[in-house]
Amino acid sequence: MKRKISIVIYIVIIMLLVTACGAKVVATVNGKKITEPELKTRLEQVAVMYGYDLTNEEAKEVVVYLEEQVLDSLIEEKVVLQAAADRKITVKKEEVQAELDKIRNQFADDKAYTDFLAERKFTEQDLSTYLKNQLILNKLFEEETKEITATTVDIKKYFDENEAEFYVPEQIKASNIVVATEEAAKAVIARLDKGENFGDLAVELSIDPTAKDNRGDLGYFDKDAELVEEFKNAAFALQVGKYTKTPIQSIYGYHIILVEDKKAAADRTFEEVKAELENRFLFEDKNEKFSKYVDGLLEKAVVDKKIEAPKATPTDPAATTPTPATTPAPEQSGDKK
Repeated sequence: MKRKISIVIYIVIIMLLVTACGAKVVATVNGKKITEPELKTRLEQVAVMYGYDLTNEEAKEVVVYLEEQVLDSLIEEKVVLQAAADRKITVKKEEVQAELDKIRNQFADDKAYTDFLAERKFTEQDLSTYLKNQLILNKLFEEETKEITATTVDIKKYFDENEAEFYVPEQIKASNIVVATEEAAKAVIARLDKGENFGDLAVELSIDPTAKDNRGDLGYFDKDAELVEEFKNAAFALQVGKYTKTPIQSIYGYHIILVEDKKAAADRTFEEVKAELENRFLFEDKNEKFSKYVDGLLEKAVVDKKIEAPKATPTDPAATTPTPATTPAPEQSGDKK
C-alpha cells in the first residue's frame, strides 16, 4: 500500500511541475520568470480596484495599457524583492499572521471576510503574500533610509506660506449603534432611556463589526467625512451628551447616534502641527531617496519583456492610472456606518 501511495504522490508532483513549466512567460527579471497566469491574476485584481470591466469590448484599448502597467509593477516588485533577499531581509510567519489577523478581525464573521476577498479577486494566499511582501518592503525601506533622521524642509516657512491648509472645520465626536430593523433600533433606544451604557449596547447589538473593538466610538469627524449623509446630518444636529430618539435609516441599517463632544472650527497653530509636519516631510525625504534606490535597481536589472508595449496613447485618461510597485492592497472593509 505504501508503495502505491508514493507512486501517486510522485505522479501528482510531476503533473504540477509540468503545468508550472508550461505556463507562458510574459517577462523575465534577472532570470526569474513572470508567467501569464501571474499577470492575469494581478490584472484582474487591479481592474477590480479601479473599477475596470475587462470583458467590455469597448475598453480593449484601455485594458492593453492597464496590462502593460501591471506588468511594469510586477517587474518592479520582483526587482525590489530580489534586492531585499540579497540583503537577507526576511519576515517571520508570525509577523504575516499578525497582519492577516488584523484584517480578518474587521469582519463580523468568516463569510463576510471570504466574500470580501472574492469580490476583489483575492484568495487568502494572495492576501498573505501581499502582506509578506509589504513587510519586506517596509524593512528594506527603513534599512535604505535609516541615515535620514531629520527633514531638510524649512517647516516654519512652509507653515507660514500655507496657513489655509491648517484650518480645521467643526468636528464632533460620536458613537454609533447600527441594527438591521427599525424595531430593533427602537428597542435599543428604550434600553438607553432606562440608563444602559451606550458602549455596552454597541458591543452587544451593533451589526457594525468594528463595534466589538471600539464600542461604537467613531472618534472625531467633520461634515466632509466619508460617512453616509443621513448619519452625518443627524449627528451634527445633536447636542453634546444627547442620542437620537428616533432611529436614523441609511443603506447600512438603522442608527442610534450619541454625540460626546464638539470642536468649533479653528486655525491650528504652528506648535500644534510642528511634529506632524516634521514627520510628513521626513517621510517624503526618505521616500525620495528610496525611489532613487529603486530606479537604480531597475536600471541594473536584466529585464526581458515577452509582450509588446502599446503603440498609441489611449483615449481614456483613466488608463494611465499607475499601479502600485508591489501587490495591490485589497481595500479595507469600507464605510460600515
